[in-house]
Amino acid sequence: MLQNNNGGGISLIMKEKEISLKAIGLEALLRRLPEHHPRYVDIENELRKTRAGENGEKILANVFQHYQFPFKHYIFHDLNLQSTGKFQIDTLFLFQQGAVILEVKNIAGRIGFPEEYNQLTRTLENGQIDAFECPSVQLERNKMLLEDWFHTHHMPIPIYQAAVFPRPHQQFENLRKDLTLLFPLEIPVFLRRLNSFHPSIDLPGLEAIANKITDAHREFDPFPLSDRFGIQPSELISGVRCVQCGWFGMESIQSGWGCPQCRNIDPHAHIETLLDYFMLMNYRISNKTARQFFRLSDEQKMKRILRRVGIPFEGERRGRVYAANLDWVRNLHDSNRTKVTK
Repeated sequence: MLQNNNGGGISLIMKEKEISLKAIGLEALLRRLPEHHPRYVDIENELRKTRAGENGEKILANVFQHYQFPFKHYIFHDLNLQSTGKFQIDTLFLFQQGAVILEVKNIAGRIGFPEEYNQLTRTLENGQIDAFECPSVQLERNKMLLEDWFHTHHMPIPIYQAAVFPRPHQQFENLRKDLTLLFPLEIPVFLRRLNSFHPSIDLPGLEAIANKITDAHREFDPFPLSDRFGIQPSELISGVRCVQCGWFGMESIQSGWGCPQCRNIDPHAHIETLLDYFMLMNYRISNKTARQFFRLSDEQKMKRILRRVGIPFEGERRGRVYAANLDWVRNLHDSNRTKVTK
């Protein structure tokens, strides 16, 4: 969606900066996975990294929301494209001087760049040292793939890149000469300095490129998560969860769902259960499969739930299958969050 931005520029916001469905799905996976499961710690670590990355991206997004650029530009957050390979860019800043790739690295601790390896190391206060891929490697890979994308669309334009560390008090050692490193408040200065270069795109061409990028973007779909982590559906805890006490096994009652543990009554508990199924197991669900996951014996009630929620379906009678997708899951999640808030 193209939107006017303060300062006369134009920003293209691909999606809001909030906790992504991936993080919500990982939370659901942890809830439904026994703590002794061999992949439990791996999923905890993945959720921690996902949250840290998203928090860093929010800080980056806030820079563009509060700073006014006096020239026409387009901003793409969480951009997913495909050229000679699929690639994801945290933020792409497009203006007449070219395209700027900004990748966020929200990593706590003292950061070092070993000269002999393409690595980033961080040292925590307790002395623990962890190694990560150097941001320069990711930036070069994304630059190469973006160059291929522009070449395919006959749009050879300059590409610049920088790694953004959202913690302004972060300590660094052995900075690499081939890596541009920025703190959030340095981004406007960096971009305005690039804006002093000779333009390589006229304004109609800039708009044409922005529109092509918009059309080419495909939102990354992380689901189903059980497949990604090699977890069998039978290993997950089934049942309708009580949001008040966390018990799996709410019972069907006339007014919705009742918890036998804390006596909580929830008319909308089935929505979270459906979301868990779609995010963790499969986008397709039959009445029988739904009843097994819900631990519900009443076929007619299950049919009413699936129809009331409005899931698109295929087939008739006992051969009917309800088929969701990523957009539908996002809309259902947003709708459920509104009901819970009320």
